[in-house]
Amino acid sequence: MAKRQSRGTRALLEEMGALGGLDDLTPSLQGSGAKVISIVLDRIRPDPAQPRRVLPEVIRQDFLAGLINARQALERWEALVAEEASRLGRPRPDWRALLDRKPDDRGEDIAVDPPGQPGPEEDALRAIVATAATIRHGGQVSPITVCEVDGGSYYRIETGERRYWAHHWLNTWLGDGYDQIQCIVVEQASPWRQAAENTSREGLSAMALARQLATLLLDLYGIHPPHDGPVPNDWYRQALDYRVPRGEGANLRAALGGIERAQFSRIQALLRLPDAVWDLADRYRLEEKRLRPVLKLHDETLQLQLVRLMVEKDLTAEKVEKLVESGNVERVLRGDLPARSEDFGETPSERVANRWPSLASQFSQANLELVADQWLKRQKPEAIRQQVAVLRRLLDLVEREIEQKAARDS
Repeated sequence: MAKRQSRGTRALLEEMGALGGLDDLTPSLQGSGAKVISIVLDRIRPDPAQPRRVLPEVIRQDFLAGLINARQALERWEALVAEEASRLGRPRPDWRALLDRKPDDRGEDIAVDPPGQPGPEEDALRAIVATAATIRHGGQVSPITVCEVDGGSYYRIETGERRYWAHHWLNTWLGDGYDQIQCIVVEQASPWRQAAENTSREGLSAMALARQLATLLLDLYGIHPPHDGPVPNDWYRQALDYRVPRGEGANLRAALGGIERAQFSRIQALLRLPDAVWDLADRYRLEEKRLRPVLKLHDETLQLQLVRLMVEKDLTAEKVEKLVESGNVERVLRGDLPARSEDFGETPSERVANRWPSLASQFSQANLELVADQWLKRQKPEAIRQQVAVLRRLLDLVEREIEQKAARDS
């Protein structure tokens, strides 16, 4: 598919500047025909393709499909938090106390902040309630941005979905005084402006960043998400088939928070993970470094089981990498080996590092023609070519290290 004719990414990024907050963006938007108005919440809908997830996925799907309304979505979220708190042995959060607490009041109120670590659902809902409390006590400092859809029949959120849900929370708990929200109405929504806020307000999770990458990359090819209903993960996976157009790489990486070229490829690769892993990775905000080794497993069931183990045991990226390299994933998942890094066995890297110096020292005593003859008899030529290429890289690395050490010692 041909690359779109863009006004393009550079112009959008320059228009937005550093984007420390939407206040900085308002003048330029107003200058381009935008207006600031109060809009009734019921006339506003979230963007189904928003890479950053606010609602838990199971609730989000039903809400976007029109099966439940906003109040019901929040009620379900409260119920999820109550179930989670019960599993963790925590008291149910006192939402009214959290809503009454002013932003500057962070005293040691045990009823508001019980001891222990909240689960991911409670942590996410607490963030919404904290935003609601800030709006209640200090007003809405930054408007959200929306665009008209279907001739003004409703508005779709471009940026500010968490503020939208905070207003719904206030409307649910305090009444109709919060049934409207301040909005900047833009003529056309931009995934690039959305990306700028997503990356400036708070760091995206690995899967949210992967969806953001996919949305922007596909936009460069004129591929846009469906307008109504949930956006399936396979829509984002289309980005696996596209490369960054020439001249757009630096702008694209800047829109993603200034990531490096190598990191771009690793984040794009996360789109290969199955849907169930996406959900867990979103819920627990798993880092790309921890998810990267999972891609080395080719069985989706094993991938999901490993991510569940990662969450349950809070395995570090190093432990996950070592487990995958050891080849003992299935044994650990079956319970044959405990999930401790010292029990995973040697990784291939450790095995070579431990044995290579002794083996290399024997080369001067060996009949190299016999070694080559046996090597050729036991393996196919293509496999040998690959092994020789790896050995050459190893020798290059060693020679560079020797030269650098000599330079340091001189």
